[in-house]
Amino acid sequence: MSIRFYLWKKFYQLLFTIILIGIIVAFSTSLHASKHELFHSVLEQLKMFGHNFLHLNEMTIQVGIFSKQTPLWGYLKEPFVYSFIILSASFICTFTLGILCSYVTYLLSLKMQKVVKECLFLLQSIPDVMFIFAVQLFIIWLYKKTNILIVDPVAGLEKVYVLPILVVSILPGIMLFQMTFLAIEEERKKTYVEFAKAKGLSSGWILFKHILRNVVVTLFSHSHYLFWLLVSNLLVVEYLFNIHGFFHLLYSVLNTPDAFFVCLVALFLPFFFIEVVFNLLAIKVTGKEQSE
Repeated sequence: MSIRFYLWKKFYQLLFTIILIGIIVAFSTSLHASKHELFHSVLEQLKMFGHNFLHLNEMTIQVGIFSKQTPLWGYLKEPFVYSFIILSASFICTFTLGILCSYVTYLLSLKMQKVVKECLFLLQSIPDVMFIFAVQLFIIWLYKKTNILIVDPVAGLEKVYVLPILVVSILPGIMLFQMTFLAIEEERKKTYVEFAKAKGLSSGWILFKHILRNVVVTLFSHSHYLFWLLVSNLLVVEYLFNIHGFFHLLYSVLNTPDAFFVCLVALFLPFFFIEVVFNLLAIKVTGKEQSE
């Protein structure tokens, strides 16, 4: 498959997703209409979404009952950038944690590998909300006992980054580690690994130079699933940490369908383009396209 054909395919997927988001939002806001007026109401909503999406600079939103109309982008920019920084950093931490744990575990004995996998499986079995809440309580308990505040457990007037990034990325990182290590175990059964060992190459060099090169497609193929897992974790984190980020913004624009639609598309677009870049890198490195 040529790169040009792949880019056209992703472009059509992008258009389809944006239209689908619009249909879902339009339908949900038109449920009050009668059966005869439902289709007309959805169509009118879609027309409004399309017009406003093409004229973002002109879109305004009323924040609060007695507030004046505020440009949407001016209201959207700060919480969007805040949450995007947390998501992006969590994405990087997740991949780093998954690859690093896989690399270190691969070099351990089979007995130690089993212990590590069982411990990480136990951690992953903990519900996200309970895990995040437990981390907060631990930070507060440690502060009460030692009077040392490692990181801020709750956002106040200032933005917090370190703890939200860590708690958002740990559980997805464990999941990515399990998938990566499974792919590594499948790769090391192949003939080229046995041939490399026969030549006297170390296990670490074989993993770094050969196996990870072939596992990269598996990592990238799960990037979109990983993204949605990070987003769901961020939703919980913003609530528990009192973060005025993107999801707090979404809640404030629930009664403004066109603004809600634009915010959902704004959430989707950056990571769609990141996924496309990852896929292009995977195609260039391995000559294989990610599985859809």
